[in-house]
Amino acid sequence: MHVFYSKERKGNILILEGGEVKHFRVRRIEKEEEFGVIYEGKIYLCKVEREEKSRVICKIVGQLETKEPPKNITLYQCITVELKTMDTIVRQITELGVKKFVPVISERSFRKKEIIKKRLEKWKKIAVEAMKQAKRPVHLQVSEPMELEELEPIHEENIVLDNFYEGIKVRNVNLTAENFGIVVGPEGGFSEKEGRILRENGFKSVILEPYTLSKFS
Repeated sequence: MHVFYSKERKGNILILEGGEVKHFRVRRIEKEEEFGVIYEGKIYLCKVEREEKSRVICKIVGQLETKEPPKNITLYQCITVELKTMDTIVRQITELGVKKFVPVISERSFRKKEIIKKRLEKWKKIAVEAMKQAKRPVHLQVSEPMELEELEPIHEENIVLDNFYEGIKVRNVNLTAENFGIVVGPEGGFSEKEGRILRENGFKSVILEPYTLSKFS
């Protein structure tokens, strides 16, 4: 089933606009064909009411049952030197059900803030496309970039993946927690100073033994 995304509802009608109209027409949806439309955390089953020049008017005929992952995960991802890799990360974490994405600037990450801020809009668009692909009803929240030193352990379980420090093993993490903050480094990992700052600020170092994962893992 094809799935689209709407920002506007009027009674029993959902309206597709902008890029969603182009996406809809490429799919060549038939008059009586049913399709999904994501709106405010739900996926509605719809049929075409009518097509206009710049909009598609969709009539709600039902609602699809969906489930969000039981864990609330915020990913603090140090920005990779190759920004295309970040595009892939955003797509995959959306499909996996991560709730919030915070790009982080560290010593070995990509550091040009003006370029990073321009990239945010692209990441938001990628997240919407991945949301439709995965039939996920809830947005990935894409936040403004933060400096690594600004990170605070505000979650029930706060961990940093650091294979260059003898931390606790994954099996010793409190997996019964519902709210996780996970900090992941750039290609070259964290500097010794950064690892120390994160631990002093309250993050637990977790080691993914026995191997070091690549940036594409």
